[in-house]
Amino acid sequence: MENRHNAIQQPAEILLKEIELENHIREQLNDTQIYFDYNLVPDKQDNKTPLIKLDLITINREHNQKFLFHSTKGNNKIAILEDMIAYIKEFKKNQESYQIEWLDDKNNEKVQISWFRGNDIFDVLQKFYYDKKQSRFKILKINLMPEA
Repeated sequence: MENRHNAIQQPAEILLKEIELENHIREQLNDTQIYFDYNLVPDKQDNKTPLIKLDLITINREHNQKFLFHSTKGNNKIAILEDMIAYIKEFKKNQESYQIEWLDDKNNEKVQISWFRGNDIFDVLQKFYYDKKQSRFKILKINLMPEA
């Protein structure tokens, strides 16, 4: 794997390709506010070389919460961005749609509604609780939505 200490050390062609792929993802997700969270994680098959993990995060402006859209891992950013693009093209065909009604204990005045796609209810809950303290949030109802 290339040296990842500082992205700016990468050749300009690689940086431009990464930017192009990130912009393509933004276009595919329309006006959704997204954040690309990259981290190095251990590779279970090769302890010497870590993998790059991308958590694609959505941020809802209405209730100011972030949720996990999808995670992927790979040896380089271009590969994981291409994997994310492939996921985005297919996820509506392969996953169920869920509606979650919830309350934030810190902001208890209004029931919030969020929409998720996932393989099952556990996948959706993982996306909902991403980087959150579970005890702060109260889920009131989860509905599996019929496909139109």
